[in-house]
Amino acid sequence: MGVRSRGRKAIIMVAAVAILALAIGIAAPATAVPFNEADFNGYATGNLVFAKALSTGTGADEVAIANATEGFTGASVDSNGLHAIHNEMNRLVVPGAGGKKTYGRGSGLELGVSKGPDDPNDLELQIAQVSAPPSKHEIADLLGPLSASPLAYASALRGEAEANWNSNATCVLGKDLSNGLGYAADVELIETGTTNPTTGKFGAPLVATNAPSPERAVAQTFSHTFLDVQQNKAGHPIGLKFGLSSEVRETIAPVTLFKGTPNQITIEVGGEWILRSTAGGIPGSAHVTYGPGQVGAQVPLLRVLDADNNLLGALNLHDIPIFPPEGLEISVPGVITLTIGEDPRRIGDYDGTHQPIVAANGTSAAAAVDVVRVIALDGALADIRIGHMETQAQVPVGGIDCGIPVNKTASPAGVTVNQNFTTTIKIDNPFGCDLTHVKVVDTVTTKGGARFEVVSTNPTANTVPSGDHLEGGQVVWNDIGSIPKGGTKSVSVTFKAQNVLDQGGEIIDVANVSAVLGNCEGEGNGNEIVGTSPPLHVPVVLKLNLPPTGVGTSATAVLGALTLLSLAVVSIRQLRRSH
Repeated sequence: MGVRSRGRKAIIMVAAVAILALAIGIAAPATAVPFNEADFNGYATGNLVFAKALSTGTGADEVAIANATEGFTGASVDSNGLHAIHNEMNRLVVPGAGGKKTYGRGSGLELGVSKGPDDPNDLELQIAQVSAPPSKHEIADLLGPLSASPLAYASALRGEAEANWNSNATCVLGKDLSNGLGYAADVELIETGTTNPTTGKFGAPLVATNAPSPERAVAQTFSHTFLDVQQNKAGHPIGLKFGLSSEVRETIAPVTLFKGTPNQITIEVGGEWILRSTAGGIPGSAHVTYGPGQVGAQVPLLRVLDADNNLLGALNLHDIPIFPPEGLEISVPGVITLTIGEDPRRIGDYDGTHQPIVAANGTSAAAAVDVVRVIALDGALADIRIGHMETQAQVPVGGIDCGIPVNKTASPAGVTVNQNFTTTIKIDNPFGCDLTHVKVVDTVTTKGGARFEVVSTNPTANTVPSGDHLEGGQVVWNDIGSIPKGGTKSVSVTFKAQNVLDQGGEIIDVANVSAVLGNCEGEGNGNEIVGTSPPLHVPVVLKLNLPPTGVGTSATAVLGALTLLSLAVVSIRQLRRSH
C-alpha cells in the first residue's frame, strides 16, 4: 500500500510540474532547422555619400529631381527567393528574383535625374551585380580619371559583387552568402563653378570627397551577409548551431560641401565604421552592434571645419556614450544642419525615437544609422547622408543546422553470426573553411540477440571497447587531422558479428563528428561545428548448418541413404498389415 501511495504522489508531482511549466511558459529548447528547410532572410546596404534633391510624390510614385550616390553597395539572402528591397532613401537595393537566393551589388558612382525608386540611374559607373544560384563573382574597375562635367569627376572607381548559393542542401559557411563593394577616389559631384580643361577637375563642386594626400582621398563601403555560429553580443559562442549576420563596413574620405565658396564645410570621418545585425534563433543571440573599428580613444572620429579651417565641432571615441540617442547637432545658420554620432535606430525612423529591432527569442535584428546626416539650405538644396548603413537579419526559432556531412556504409550490408564486416565513416567538407581538429565518435548499440567484437580500426583509434559479445560501446578518434576545403576523409572499423541465446538481431552504428573551422575565406575562423550520420543498421542472422547438397557425395553415402529409405518403406508396410 505504501508503494502504491508513493507512486501516486510521484505521478501527481510530475503532473503538477507539467501544469506549472505550461502556466508560466517554460518550453523545451527549440531544435535548429536544417539548412534545406530553414526560412531565413536578411540584407545589408551602405552609401558612402548620398544626396537627393527635392522630390515629388511618395513611395512607388516618388520622383527625385536629382540623386547622386558615391559608393552604393547591397547584399541580400532569402531562402524563399529574393524579393525587392528599397533603402530609407527609397532607392532599389535588391531586385526581386524568385528563382534566386542571394544577391550582391557594388558601384563606385551613380547619378540620376528625375528618377523613380526603381528606375536605373542615368550614370552608373563601375557597377557590378550578381545573383545565385549558381555562385558568381564580378568586378568592374575604372583605373583612370573620369570627367563628366558638370555631373561628376573621379580619379578611380570600382564595383565588386559576389553571390554564393549552389545547393539547397549545403550551408554556405566560411565565406559570404553575398557581398558588394564600392570604391571611389577623388570624387566630385555637381559642378557649380568652372571645370579645369586640362585635368577635368571641378572648380566648385557641390559635394567632393577628396583630400591633398591620396590615401585620405579613398573611400570604400562593403556590405555582406553570412552565416555565423550562435553568439552573444560580445561575440562569445552560446550554441553550436548557426545564425545570420548582415554587416556594413565603411571607410569615408573627407567630405566637402560647397567647395571653393565662402559656405564651404568639410567633414572628416576617422577610422572604419561598422553596423552589424545578427540573429541566432535562441535567446541572447540577436543583437545590433555599431561603432568605429580600431581607433584610439583620443583620435577624432569626426571633425567639422569651415572654409577657413576653423573647427566647428568634433567627436572623439570617448565622447560617444554622452551623446543623446538622436546624435549631436551642429548648425551653420542658413547653410546646413549636421547630425553626427547618432545611435542605431529602427529602419525608416529618421528622428531616432524608436530603438533597433532586437527580438528576445533571437530570431530577428535590424537597424539603420547615418554617421553624418546633412540638411543643406534648410532642405531647399539637398538631403545628404554620409556613411548611411542599414542591416537586417531573420532566422527560425532554434537557428539553422549546418551539420558536417557524415555518411556510413557497411560491407557486407548484412551478416551471419561470427562473420566479419567493416563500417566506413566518410566525412565531406563542402565549406569555405578547412575542418581542423576533427574528432570522430562512433557509437555502437545492439538489438535482439546481436552482439559484436571490435576486430580492428583504420587508422588506429584512440579508444576501442575491449572484449567480445558486447552490447554497446564507442570507438573514438580524438583527431584524424584536417580536411581541406572541398576535401573528404574516411575512417573504418571492422567488427565480428556475434549473438546470444541463439537469437539474431541488429547492430546499429551512429557516427558523430566535431571540428573547428580554420583558414576560412570569410567569417567563421575558430567556430566549432558538428555533424551526425544517419543510423546504420546491420542485420545479424543465425547461420543455418544445413547438410551437404550432394555435390561430390561418395557412392557409399548414397548407398547408405538408399538403404535407410528402403528400411523405412518396409517398416511402414508392416505397420499397415498389423492393423
